[in-house]
Amino acid sequence: MDDTDIAGELKRDPDGTVRSLVAAYRTRLYQTAYRICGNAADAEDLTFRTFAQAVRKISDYGGKGGFFGWLYAILSNFYRMDRRLKAANALDFMPEVPDSPDPAPTAVETVSKLEDASVLHGAIAALPDSFREVVVFRYFEDMTLEEIARTMGISEGTVKSRLNRAKRMIRRKIGGTLSGERASIIHGEKL
Repeated sequence: MDDTDIAGELKRDPDGTVRSLVAAYRTRLYQTAYRICGNAADAEDLTFRTFAQAVRKISDYGGKGGFFGWLYAILSNFYRMDRRLKAANALDFMPEVPDSPDPAPTAVETVSKLEDASVLHGAIAALPDSFREVVVFRYFEDMTLEEIARTMGISEGTVKSRLNRAKRMIRRKIGGTLSGERASIIHGEKL
């Protein structure tokens, strides 16, 4: 979908444009919401509210940073607002099923990867909200530091600082509990 004239498209064909927006962005937006809030019901609610707010406030979209970045900013604001209202701190990430290369991994390898993913997601879930958000945006959504800063309304320096502190907290939390490649990712450059 072309980000340049979404407001105009909404005026010309509101129903068709909304359907196109949802088709183009729903899955990725839902996945991000799920990673941030940790459960399907809240992720669905955040996704729906984000789209509804985007349609209502489309005139506020300036085109800078892309439409998807603007959707992230709306989603992030709703999430933070909900967190303040609920003052809840529980979060469970759904463990990801590892990709299986040919030939199929053994049951022990699969269980090991699932356990590693669970340990890593648990460590990310234990992070304070502001740190967890930058980790999800950077490593799960591959957003640039500039995009994260714009989405969260903070400076790039703050994003870098939070990422570094989050990585240290994750390393301390998981210690030597990961095996093989995943341990090298945590202790190396990727996370």
